[in-house]
Amino acid sequence: MVDDQGSGCSSTVPELGILVLGAHRSGTSAVTRVINLLGVPLCRREDLFQGDGNNTRGYWESRTMMQFNNELLGVLGGSWRCPPSVVRPGSLRLARDRAIGRSLLSTSHPTRQWAWKDPRNCTLVPFWRATLKIDLAVVVVLRHPLEVAHSLAATRERIPIDEGLALWERSLRGVLRDCGEMPVLVTDYSDLITVPSHWCDQTTRFLADAGAALSFDDHVLRGFLDGGLRHHSVEDLETGTDAALTTEQSALWEIAVGLKGTHSRFQSPGLPRESPSTSALLGRNLPGTSRRFANSWYRTLRRYGLPPLGIGS
Repeated sequence: MVDDQGSGCSSTVPELGILVLGAHRSGTSAVTRVINLLGVPLCRREDLFQGDGNNTRGYWESRTMMQFNNELLGVLGGSWRCPPSVVRPGSLRLARDRAIGRSLLSTSHPTRQWAWKDPRNCTLVPFWRATLKIDLAVVVVLRHPLEVAHSLAATRERIPIDEGLALWERSLRGVLRDCGEMPVLVTDYSDLITVPSHWCDQTTRFLADAGAALSFDDHVLRGFLDGGLRHHSVEDLETGTDAALTTEQSALWEIAVGLKGTHSRFQSPGLPRESPSTSALLGRNLPGTSRRFANSWYRTLRRYGLPPLGIGS
């Protein structure tokens, strides 16, 4: 089931978007697939970003919207490996770009209810809150920062541990800072792995309360949930690796864990400052990553008959 099955496709259900937010390699792909199996449609089947060597079970996200977000990050001066620390749509002339974003999202996610996962959205929440004209709810996926960093180091990009920790930090800060007053479920990827029944019960209640129309096959759902979902556990890492975290990163993780659970109107917590080394670590690969997706992006825009983005133009 992607976009063509489930109660969320009915013309009688209220419009609702579920944003699945979490740093890259936090388990958002698995969480999104479970939400999909609970009955919430994703993007069009032909737009689905297929699995590869980095994620053999699939990413469960829209290729079109991934390309849009990559381009958006680029015109904001960043990239997926160096997202901006703050996005303030009100200070930029984003009207045309919001219109393009709405058009692409409605085309790639044509159902009245949908779930959308893209780790790039962690720092783009302000843009999408200003852009989308429907009710939104958020599922935040936590994963221990060292597991995230080691998972990033094992991908084809071979991201160094300290850079992976910096990317995790900036991504999670954006989520906790910018989701205030929204319905939010803060959940831990390890709970999906170790106590899947409890995780699914809690998530089902949250989605139903948010207005999602759910229907699922318990046998299919259980078939997806197995121990092969996690390849890097903090318990398996060398002892003493917590020393790899900065003081600010350790404090951020402690705050995030304390927020686990359902929030009908999320209250953004006070956050520690960003680690002094984060900007330099994230910025060292910026030129290559900001141009990487340009050709496929322009092909996408031409396919939908849309102009290139032009923030500030």
